[in-house]
Amino acid sequence: MPPRPLWIAQRRGQDWNDDGILAAVNWLTSFVSHADWSSRLESVRSKFNAAKQDWAGGTLPLFDPRDAIAWYVFQANAYARSSDRQDCFEPESFRIAPVFRRLGELLPALQNVTGIEERIERLMTRGRSQPDQSLFELLVAGAYKCRGWNTVEFVRERPGVAKTHEFNVTAGRRRWAVECKRVSRSGYEAQEYARGLELAKPVQDLCRRRDFSLVLEVAYKVELSEIDDDYLLNRAQAFLGDARLASWDDLKSWGQIRHVDWQLAHAVLEHDDVFFGSSRMVELLVGSYAADLDHNVEADWTPARRRPFHATAMSRASVVSWRSASREAARRKARHFRSMVAEADSQLPDDRPGVAHVGYEARDGNSVDKLRHKLNALEMRTFEPSKSRLRWVYGNYLSPEHTNDRNEAFALSETTATYKIGKHRTPSPLPKHLLFSAEEGTRGAHW
Repeated sequence: MPPRPLWIAQRRGQDWNDDGILAAVNWLTSFVSHADWSSRLESVRSKFNAAKQDWAGGTLPLFDPRDAIAWYVFQANAYARSSDRQDCFEPESFRIAPVFRRLGELLPALQNVTGIEERIERLMTRGRSQPDQSLFELLVAGAYKCRGWNTVEFVRERPGVAKTHEFNVTAGRRRWAVECKRVSRSGYEAQEYARGLELAKPVQDLCRRRDFSLVLEVAYKVELSEIDDDYLLNRAQAFLGDARLASWDDLKSWGQIRHVDWQLAHAVLEHDDVFFGSSRMVELLVGSYAADLDHNVEADWTPARRRPFHATAMSRASVVSWRSASREAARRKARHFRSMVAEADSQLPDDRPGVAHVGYEARDGNSVDKLRHKLNALEMRTFEPSKSRLRWVYGNYLSPEHTNDRNEAFALSETTATYKIGKHRTPSPLPKHLLFSAEEGTRGAHW
């Protein structure tokens, strides 16, 4: 049994700065005029401060999605600079900070990448609404530059010319073309997550109406689209009528339900304010935190006076947690992986061997599992390039961890899966690499 997470936050040693992240922030913002950046930053801060005041109601957006990169930089700075840490929004900073930390580490290498200035200028201006793709490209370029590839050169985009690959790399007589595809959640995954919230809502509404505090955990055996709207609600109502119906295993799912044990949460809230809906709050209400589940928290809570995102007291709370154990759902995700590789193949040239990096961000563990990897491997065995000389595909699976370690502010796990395309003897250009570490890593970190 893991130890019960009964601890309170440290009161000392919180005045640290992260110089690596701050170096990355300064570098990226140097490509925007001071006046323009000051205006954008003030807009981000103003919108965020307004949202703070209404956070418990949940009605105001935190940032303008048309300038998502400004929000990323704002959060990276808030995490890294002690004087601005009151602006750190935990559910976003835990996934943003590792990227900027790694960019800071790679900065000497990236500054020697040819054509990178144009890419960063595009990220900070024309591409400001979709920063994840550009940031992923920078991480991949840095991985090549610091692993023995003498020249890393971004391909200049030309108006009226079809979109080409990201960059070329050379080392002696070796020449490769590299294409990057960054995926957060596919359309299917976004629909699956939204459906998970829809199925949780009737349970949350029931708990609110009847003043119950419940924990419900479920693994769906079929696609979530096949689950009836009141499926979880019926399970909750059955449990409230007969406590012997606390667990089930049927054709659609297996799961369990119980009342919240308030001892742990109340003991910590007596001393600490806890970010509402965070992994730490889930841990206190459930007794542990499972990273391979998606979690939905609903509660009657009191925001802390100076920290409106944090709960200083709760009188009722319910948690619905779920994951997909459906083989068909995994197949559909693998087909999306194949479509991303096909798109990369269409952008690679035919005058040199090509490699595609497909980056997955696995939020809460549902996007990275053994079955998904196996199905992706099967898809790649039958993939045939159209006109390019695509030889290898790397699945860069990134998993930011909403850590609950008392001594950690963030954590990140990653796995690099290597898929060979066709029959050939061309060596892999970046074997055993990781994007967030100079080490080779251990095969199967998630599997």
